[in-house]
Amino acid sequence: SQEILKLLSSTSSRIAQGEVLQLEHKGEIDLLEETYFNIINMKTASLFAAATKVGACLGNKTKKEKDALESYGKNLGMAFQIADDALDYFSTKKILGKEIGKDFYEGKITLPLIIIFQRSNNEERFFLKEIFKKKKRTEEDFSKTLRLINKYKAVQASFNRAEYFVNVSHDALGIFQYSEEKKVLQNLTEFSLNRSF
Repeated sequence: SQEILKLLSSTSSRIAQGEVLQLEHKGEIDLLEETYFNIINMKTASLFAAATKVGACLGNKTKKEKDALESYGKNLGMAFQIADDALDYFSTKKILGKEIGKDFYEGKITLPLIIIFQRSNNEERFFLKEIFKKKKRTEEDFSKTLRLINKYKAVQASFNRAEYFVNVSHDALGIFQYSEEKKVLQNLTEFSLNRSF
C-alpha cells in the first residue's frame, strides 16, 4: 500500500527530527513546555498516530475515520509519554521495569523538571541549573530534586496536563458506533494515565 508506505516513511522522518530536537535541548533546564510538547509529539505521539492510522488504512476506512484514529493515537501517545516522564519521579520502586530517576541521571529535561523550574525561587533555579550543567548527577542531587518535585506538586501537575490529551484521545473515537473494539481503545486512554504496575 502506497498510502501506508508514505505514512511510515514520514513518521520515521518525524521521529528522527524529534530525536535531533531533544539532543539540541539536552540539559536545558529552562526548556519551554511548548518545546517539550513538540519533542514528544514528534517522537512518541507520531508513532502512536501512525500505528492507529495504519489500521484504518488497512480497513479501507473513510478519510474522516482515518483522521479520527490518527487523532486518537496522537493524543494517546502524548498522554502516555507525559505519564511515563512523571513516573520517573513518582516512587522509589521500579514501575513497569523502568528505573526510577533514569531520565534524571541521563540529563533528560521532562515535564516535571520544567514545572519545578517554572515555579522555583532564584536559589532553587540556581541549584537546578548547576546540576544540569554537570556531566553526572549524584543521588544527593536526585534527592534534592525530588524534594522540589514534591514541594511544587510537579507529578500531579504533569498528570493534569496528560489528562487533557486523554480526554481528546477518548473523544476522537466519538464518530464510531459502539463496539467492543471501541470500548477497548477508549479504556486504553485511561490506562495510559493510571498505569503504575
